[in-house]
Amino acid sequence: MKRMLTAALVGAFVSGFVPVSSAEACDGSCPKGHVPQAAEPRAATPRREAPGQGPADAKVTVEVWSDFQCPFCAKGGATLKQLREKYGDRIRIVFRHMPLPFHENARLAAAASMAAAEQGRFWEFHDALFQQQTELDRKSLEKLAKKLKLDVERFQRALDSGAYDNYLEAEVTEARQRGVSGTPTFFINDTALVGARPVEQFIEAIDAELKG
Repeated sequence: MKRMLTAALVGAFVSGFVPVSSAEACDGSCPKGHVPQAAEPRAATPRREAPGQGPADAKVTVEVWSDFQCPFCAKGGATLKQLREKYGDRIRIVFRHMPLPFHENARLAAAASMAAAEQGRFWEFHDALFQQQTELDRKSLEKLAKKLKLDVERFQRALDSGAYDNYLEAEVTEARQRGVSGTPTFFINDTALVGARPVEQFIEAIDAELKG
């Protein structure tokens, strides 16, 4: 049975919204942090071509839906780094794109991260993007590609050609179909954690799955 871990809800529903702390998630009214009342986010097997780290047959998969311009996703990115360091190859981490439409550079940053993945450098680019969230314009992304010693011309061609437009559109469609309405949203196997939660909540959920 799917489970969902959320912070305690305070107060009544207002205009179809569930109040959630602004320190937790971005959605349509970010930065206020109101998450639309919707069906529980549904877990599913992550798409095979999504950027991942860790063995494909790991007992625990941590799937994250994220937006590089979302400040709460940056906190979630730091949490992923802690989990990678703590669990190593005992878990698999899979990154899913959910660039929100009101973040003007989020989709470009997502495409740039996939252009970096094409050159085997997704996670380095991922970490760097979250460290420079105010600099996600095209010039800054190309500067980052050069800093990370990517093939900049190949990187530029991927962006110019819109090579990842269809990939990203499919990501957004799947997020909608699975009831993912805010970023970051995590799935630890079939357990959903919505928002930038304390790392202890992730550790509790992962340890339970590893022991199960």
